[in-house]
Amino acid sequence: MKITVVGGATIDVIATIDPSDIESVTMRNAANSYLLMEQGAKVEATHIDTQMGGGATNASVSMARLGGDVRTVLMLGNDRDAEHVLDRLKSENVDTSYVMRHPTEPTGKSVIICSHDRNAGVFVNRGSNSCLSGDDLTMEMFEGSDLVYVSTLSAQSADAFPQIVRMAKEAGAFVVCNPGIRQIRQRKDQVLDALQWVDMIAINRDEASALAQGTVTLCNNPPALDPSRPDLINEGLGEKGAFIKLADLSRLVAERGSRFLVVTNGAEGAYLTENGEIHFCPTIPAKLESTIGAGDAFNSTLAFALVAGKAFDEAMRWAVTNAASVAGYVDAQTGLLTQEELQKRL
Repeated sequence: MKITVVGGATIDVIATIDPSDIESVTMRNAANSYLLMEQGAKVEATHIDTQMGGGATNASVSMARLGGDVRTVLMLGNDRDAEHVLDRLKSENVDTSYVMRHPTEPTGKSVIICSHDRNAGVFVNRGSNSCLSGDDLTMEMFEGSDLVYVSTLSAQSADAFPQIVRMAKEAGAFVVCNPGIRQIRQRKDQVLDALQWVDMIAINRDEASALAQGTVTLCNNPPALDPSRPDLINEGLGEKGAFIKLADLSRLVAERGSRFLVVTNGAEGAYLTENGEIHFCPTIPAKLESTIGAGDAFNSTLAFALVAGKAFDEAMRWAVTNAASVAGYVDAQTGLLTQEELQKRL
C-alpha cells in the first residue's frame, strides 16, 4: 500500500513527574483538571526523554511499521532538530524526499509533562510546522497513493488544507484528515467545505463537539439514559443541556461528502460512523504511561486497515490494540506495532 502523510513534526521533550511531587486539581462542575507546581520550585523528574513526535511523523511511523510504503510531506527548520527527525524517519523506512526546510523558522518542539493519570500537559512551539503553503505542494507528492493521511495543521499550513485534500482526491487516493481543535474552531466552514474531498474525518470528542456546535440541530428530546449504551449515545455531543446526536453529526459529514466520521473518546473507546450508522469499539486494558500519540496510533491504524479491506469491527480492533500499546510508553512511537505483532496481540 502506497501512503502519503502530510502534516507536522516535533521534537518532544517529555518529563515524567512522580504524582507525589506535583499537585493535581480537578474541577467539580467542569470537565477541567490541572497540574500545579510551586512557583520557583525545582521539581524532580523520574525521567526526561527526548523523542520525535508530531501528528504526521507519528502516523508515518505507525503505517510504515504496519507494512505501508510511506512518504511524508513536512516543513522542518534548518537546524539539528530537523536532522534528528530526518534520521528517525529514514530509520523507519519512511521516504523523506518531500520534506522541506524553512530558512528561518525552527523545527517544531514540545515540552510534555506527564503525571497522575498520564494525560499530559503540553507546551508547544509549532515553528516551521505553520509554514507549509499551497505553493509548496505538487501533484507528484500524491500520485500513486492508495491512502493520503492529513494530520492536524495550524496557521498558514491550515490555510492549505482544502488544496491538500483536493489534490489527494484528484490523485485517486482514499483521503483521511485529522483536524485539531483550533483548526476546527477557527476554520470550521473551511473544514466542512473540504469534506467533499475527504473519505474519513477522524477527531476526538471535544473536536466533534466543536464541529457540531452551530452546524447540527439540537435534539429537543434526548434519549433516556441507558447504562448499557456507549457514552456518546447516552450523553451526546455538545455542552450540558445542548444535546447533539452523534448520528446527526455523522449524517451532516456524509452530506458534505465524507463517508466516515471517527470519534475517539479517551479511555472509553471509539466510534466509527457511516451516514448515521454507528459502530462502537471499547478500549482494551493497558498499562498507562502516557496518552501522547494514542489518538494518532488509533486513527492511522484504522485508516490503514480500512484501505487494506478489513471489515469495520476488525479494523477497529486493530486500531484500539495499537493505541493501547502506544499508551504503555511515555512517547508516541515506541509502542507502535508491526502487523505481525498486532496479529499476535489480537
